[in-house]
Amino acid sequence: MVWAKRIYKAAVIAVLCITIAVAALIVAVVISSRSSGQKNGNADAGTPPAASQGGYPEDGAESAAGSAQLPDVDYGVPLGTGADDPAPPDPPVPAPDPEGDGEGDGDDGAPNPATDLDAGQGMPEPGYNSPGFSSALDGGLQSAIDGIAKKYGAVGVQVAVIDKGEIAGSYMYGYATKDSMPMAADTKIRIASLSKIILAMTIMRLCELGRLDIDADIGEYWGAEVRNPNHRGAPITMRQILSHTSSIRVYDYGFAAGGELVRSRFLDGSCFGGGAPGSMNSWNYNNYAFAALGLTVEVATGETVNSLSEQHLFAPLGIDAAFGSGSIAGIENLATLYVNGGGVGRSLDAQKRTLGSTFPGENGEEFPGGLTISAHDLAKLVAVLVNDGEYCGARVLSPESVALMMESQGRTGGFDQCLPLRRLASCFGEEELYFHTGSNYGVFSLFSYSQASGKGVVVLTTGANGVRDGIGMPMVCAEISKLIYEQT
Repeated sequence: MVWAKRIYKAAVIAVLCITIAVAALIVAVVISSRSSGQKNGNADAGTPPAASQGGYPEDGAESAAGSAQLPDVDYGVPLGTGADDPAPPDPPVPAPDPEGDGEGDGDDGAPNPATDLDAGQGMPEPGYNSPGFSSALDGGLQSAIDGIAKKYGAVGVQVAVIDKGEIAGSYMYGYATKDSMPMAADTKIRIASLSKIILAMTIMRLCELGRLDIDADIGEYWGAEVRNPNHRGAPITMRQILSHTSSIRVYDYGFAAGGELVRSRFLDGSCFGGGAPGSMNSWNYNNYAFAALGLTVEVATGETVNSLSEQHLFAPLGIDAAFGSGSIAGIENLATLYVNGGGVGRSLDAQKRTLGSTFPGENGEEFPGGLTISAHDLAKLVAVLVNDGEYCGARVLSPESVALMMESQGRTGGFDQCLPLRRLASCFGEEELYFHTGSNYGVFSLFSYSQASGKGVVVLTTGANGVRDGIGMPMVCAEISKLIYEQT
């Protein structure tokens, strides 16, 4: 009996020990999970977030497989130093109805005078130059660009080239809408996160006019205190948002950014993580923050961002562009957005229904990536940056504003983070290069320029695969850009 009691007690003790160990393990897993979730919400992120992190559906790797294999191609930038635009891949495309609206893929086969070619006209060869394209870019370069577009599976490509501070010409490949409309110089493409640069240029002009201050507490514009509850002594500013150091949380894919919701999150502090505002240790690429930034501009000025951009940038330069594809004047020139493999990422119908704010402070969802424009018109804006604020006799920014946009706020991910441009000390054979990338709905885009040489390149693509280099540049855009820098 004594031995039986001893065995029983030992068994009970063993069971208790096992139970305690399992409980401790569960607690450890929960704590680790919460810690990870906090970091994903922009809490003290000391390094750029992984490419799989969420955010507004802009600037994501095309696919996990496409991003995993980085070809060893030398662009003059280091490989493996971090990803550029951390967000989810392009949304999957259900074959019959990619928009989920019951209206098919935007091409019902009915005649459309705005997009259909005349009967018997046929389609052009996939690659061709615009009539005014610089002769220096003809011949072998045309063939090389065609080859790069085909290599990465692009459906359509637009290229605009800046040389000596002037637009040297435009180049097109493939289709704006397959089997009905070729890519043209005036085709309008939703350019994803390149939009952030145009929002920044608009803000800089408003600062020149005394209507905004990038270092002011944005709570002044919202008429209430806006503070990170973890750092109440630090104001939140436009400079911080422009440099991705605001400590605003990175919201999940498909976030909502209606004006009242953004205001509510600002006022109760729920949109902030644990990082210190303005610190590069808090750097986190943040689309939602740019949605909030655009709304702040609208609330502060009492005008929509589209109206402000039109007044101060687009009209002086003769540009047709808008935040929200359905708000452009030449809506008949919209390109269908294709994902790699030829599926529709965003149909013409869906784009035409997507409008910018109809009143100030209505909705910020188009500001991070919804600008729709042609590569040629975008090159005019890049030329403004090349030429210290003016192009073709139209001054739209002061040299001081351009210099401020190019001012490094700190280093992260292999580049200098500016406002919100990025700077590389050496790239594409240029001693100093400023750039930004974009991707969403199958679009991969890149613009870059060098003030020293007066060169710049804009590349907009649809349907290409999502392979990127170590800096996060889409390889289809990077290879075309490198080719042009070497040839001009």
